Amino acid sequence: TKYTDFNKIRQKIEALTDEVCGSNKNIIDDPIILQVFSPNCPDLTVIDLPGITRIPIGNQPKDIERITKDMVTRYCRDQRTIILAVIPANADMTTSEALQLAQTLDPQGIRTLGVITKIDIMDRGTDARNMLLNKEVKLRLGYVGVKGRSQEDVDIKVTVKKALQDENDYFANHNAYKNLPKELLGTQSLIKK
Repeated sequence: TKYTDFNKIRQKIEALTDEVCGSNKNIIDDPIILQVFSPNCPDLTVIDLPGITRIPIGNQPKDIERITKDMVTRYCRDQRTIILAVIPANADMTTSEALQLAQTLDPQGIRTLGVITKIDIMDRGTDARNMLLNKEVKLRLGYVGVKGRSQEDVDIKVTVKKALQDENDYFANHNAYKNLPKELLGTQSLIKK
C-alpha cells in the first residue's frame, strides 16, 4: 500500500506492531519494513531496535535481556552499520549499556554516534553540556542532543513539524545550550550528521 499521509503511516505501523507483537509490549525479531521514496531523503536503511530490556513485563519472555541484547548485537555487528548509541541525559552515561555495547562492537569508534535524549527533563541546575561537548565518555563522532516529543505531545498528536519547531525553540532559548555549536543540538543536526 502506498501512503502519503504520515498520520496514516504511523497508524499502520502501530497496527502492524500490535498484530505482530500483540499489545502487551512483547518483542518479536520480525521487522516491519517501511520504504520511503522521496527526492529529499537519503538512501539508507534505518533499523529501530528495542532498548536492552532487563525485566520482563506482560507476556515478555523471562530471558528478555538476552533476546534484546542478541538482537541489538546482531544488527550493530555489521561493519556498514552506523551505531546511534542513545543515552538519556538524566542518567550517568558511564553506566550506559548502549555505550558499552557500542565500544565492544566498534572498538575504534569510527561508526558510533552518541544521541543524548531527555535533555528537557534533567534535574534543575544540571545540564548535558559536558556530554554534548564530548568531555565525559569520548566518541570520535561525538554526540548530538535531541528533545523528543513528550508522551502528552504524542497523545494529543502534536505534529512532527511542530515538535521540531518546539525542539529548536527549546535549544535556542535554554541558557545552557543556546551558545553551543548548532551541530550538537536537535534532530535536524542529527540527520545531517
